[in-house]
Amino acid sequence: MPSCSLPYRLAFLIRDLGHGGAQRQLVTLASALARQTEFDVHVIHFYPGPFEQALKLAGVKTICVGKKHRWDLVGFFVRLVATFSTLRPQVIHGYLHESNLMALFMKPFCGFPKVVWGIRDSQTDADTWGLLGKWSFRLNCLLSGWADQIIANSRAGRDYYICHGYPESNFAVIPNGIDSQRFKPQSHNGNGNTFALIGRLHPMKDHSTFLRALALTPQAKAVIIGNGDAAYAAEMHALAGSLGLSDRIEWQPARDDLSTLYPSFDALVSTSAYGEGFSNVIGEAMACGLPCIASDVGDSAWLVNDPNWTFPATDHDRLAQNMSRFLTMNPEERQQLSQNNRQRIEDNFTVDQMVKRTAKLMRNSQRVLWITTGLGTGGAERMLTQLITGLPQYQHTVISLTIGGKYIDPIRATGAEVHTLDMPAGKPTLSALWRLFRLSWQIKSDTIMGWMYHGCLAAVMVKFFRLGRGRIIWNVRQSLYDLSHEKRGSALVIKALAKLAFCSETITYNSKLSARQHEAIGYPQSQTKLIPNGFDLDKWTPLPPEESSQKTKSSSLCIGRFGRYTAMKDYPTFLEAAALIVKELPEAQFLLVGTGVDSTNSELTTHIDRLFLTNSVHLLGEREDLPELTASLDLVVSSSAFGEGFPNVIGEAMACGIPIVATDIGDTAWVVGESGRLVPATDPQALAKACIETLRLPAEQRNKLGQAGRQRIADHFSLSSVLTQFDALLQPSTKN
Repeated sequence: MPSCSLPYRLAFLIRDLGHGGAQRQLVTLASALARQTEFDVHVIHFYPGPFEQALKLAGVKTICVGKKHRWDLVGFFVRLVATFSTLRPQVIHGYLHESNLMALFMKPFCGFPKVVWGIRDSQTDADTWGLLGKWSFRLNCLLSGWADQIIANSRAGRDYYICHGYPESNFAVIPNGIDSQRFKPQSHNGNGNTFALIGRLHPMKDHSTFLRALALTPQAKAVIIGNGDAAYAAEMHALAGSLGLSDRIEWQPARDDLSTLYPSFDALVSTSAYGEGFSNVIGEAMACGLPCIASDVGDSAWLVNDPNWTFPATDHDRLAQNMSRFLTMNPEERQQLSQNNRQRIEDNFTVDQMVKRTAKLMRNSQRVLWITTGLGTGGAERMLTQLITGLPQYQHTVISLTIGGKYIDPIRATGAEVHTLDMPAGKPTLSALWRLFRLSWQIKSDTIMGWMYHGCLAAVMVKFFRLGRGRIIWNVRQSLYDLSHEKRGSALVIKALAKLAFCSETITYNSKLSARQHEAIGYPQSQTKLIPNGFDLDKWTPLPPEESSQKTKSSSLCIGRFGRYTAMKDYPTFLEAAALIVKELPEAQFLLVGTGVDSTNSELTTHIDRLFLTNSVHLLGEREDLPELTASLDLVVSSSAFGEGFPNVIGEAMACGIPIVATDIGDTAWVVGESGRLVPATDPQALAKACIETLRLPAEQRNKLGQAGRQRIADHFSLSSVLTQFDALLQPSTKN
């Protein structure tokens, strides 16, 4: 995230701060984030608990809303609203189901911040909560689509909740982090027979399977640690007595000193029957170098990472076999198992890793939905790709109205989602519109970026469908000389956008002329923001000195004309000029690059044959090596007749240090400045004359022109400056 004058306000919301794995993880995470100056962290909780003091000692601000009893609903809600309306966080991060719902309900009372849900189990035990608990779970499933982000601490939890209706697109998995400095091996003979079971006394933990396995392992002893339901505890004590285990089990209440307690055991057992997401106890024990035997529930098997030490849930026979096998291991084998467990935690599940992943997600919490006409070859498409690549602090999703495109894979390579609606050009279909609306509803974007005319219109439609959610920014990427030059459908869209401009917060233009032209037909000037295209000076760069020297010695002169084959680019005028140039400079060679600029284009080849340019013009079609190809030229020409806003081809050539001759269209004059030659559009004689005069300059003078062009790009049109402007545009409002 770009540096801000104020820290990012993050509020965790949790029911209580009592003993529990979720609470311990919250304390660890909140404390670590609070140590980073970019975050201002608060923890709001319904009930007090022992971990409150640990948070305060770590510098985390805590607020206890003070829920008096189960049915203290109205007063509790009023106090919670007052707390959040005063705090006004930028992100509310709920922890567990009840808190997730409350986080969502707080959203309209504190400036509509991002809401992140925290899932800490792999299967609900709602059936044990009573009627209110069941309703709560169903309400969570129903409203989960309104959460901006959902974080599960286990892959099993993610899969379970997606199956129950949670939106897959909003899910991220961030495993718990284990404090490997606090939980670490200590001296122990490692050859005893004590197995520990640590967890609250609850049916989910399935103590009965452990007790029955213990009865089948007479040489083993056990320590059972945890608090919980009195009736369940009495039932487990009675079972232990009936199995004749009373003298082999030590029962202890929940402990705060587990880091020093783990090393006193010989192995840890986890017998959870269901609901276990990421087991903190297993992770902490492994960090302490303790061998672990776990039921294959949630992510426990993934955490242990050794099928020899896992067993099917509720299978006490298999557990007993594992326990017996462990007891027969020699000290060296136990030591190796201990080292493997410790190393796995250090490699994959440290607090630092969890904090970095969470902080990145919080920083990336601003979601941007780009709706573009297409992702094929073109300057607008290339600029969109550069923006997404250069702004990784946002979560990007791109919806392309038309099928395919060369920039789909580069955009996906950045981690952004890309969806194509596969509409025929200019012909919307009902199925494509339905998919557009469905995707936009699922993607909880803060900002909808319309890219090019049809993308802007689709952005407006999406905003209406989403009942006004999300701010809209339009991005107009071409100039507008005459609507009659546009296709009929495009002209209708351009006119409609003038009437719908009130829906857009800002309209960005990449050229001054384009802004004035659109304002003249009704686009509001008050919403205008000029952000020119930007060029990556590390990508578009001159040839190395030795290659440049070889080019200077070459007897041929290479002239490039890059751009898709369309009336706007006016290839006929360029070819007419090329014929005139060849008469004066027979050594001239013309390289034509772009979509439709190949030998299959009969219209283009007819022009070439008519002008006797077959040996001088080379049709290269689409190329992936444009920076290198551009830098190898002696001159770059733009012959556009209309519609050119900010000409990328010209800026890229200038960045490569190549002289320019271009028609005076759009903002070409602004881009070129004094570093190139401008001529009127559709005038082949003037275009040829300027090219000949430039090519006849001594090589040293041509190099100076190229150097001046590169310096102008660096001074006024660098990619870094454009990224900074778009970043400022996408930043959330600071009014709150």
